[in-house]
This record gives sequence, structure tokens and C-alpha cells, in this order.
Amino acid sequence: MSAEIRVGQIVVPDGLVGVYRVVKVSTDGQTADIEKFDVSTQKSVGDPVRSVAVNKLTLYKEDSSQAAARILREAITED
Repeated sequence: MSAEIRVGQIVVPDGLVGVYRVVKVSTDGQTADIEKFDVSTQKSVGDPVRSVAVNKLTLYKEDSSQAAARILREAITED
């Protein structure tokens, strides 16, 4: 099975488009509340999606080209 899902992790849910951040995990560890997450701005967008089965979540992995583009974008847009 996949790694344990914890609050604050960035995940990709089966059946949904985009990446999400885990905001809450149920006490039994079976479901999680997630919210859409903009990786480039590191901010949540939109309302949470509640009670998503944890076994439908996969940890998000950024590849090296995505990471380089994000770092460059953050450096350029930093206030």
C-alpha cells in the first residue's frame, strides 16, 4: 500500500483533476478532507472536498523540470 497520508501533504486523487492538499484525516485514517492546491503559488484554491477515501489518494511527486520551472517562477515573482 502507499505511504501513510498526513495533513499538509500534496496528493493526486483518483477521479479528480489537479493536485490537492490534505487538510484533515479521519480518526480511523480511512478518509481525508482535501482542498485544491496551486503548486506554483503554494496556495489552496476553492472549497475542501470532504471524506475522500485515503486509498484513492496518491502522493504528488514533482519531476525535475516542473521543480525548476516553479523555482524560477517563485524567484521572479517574489515580493
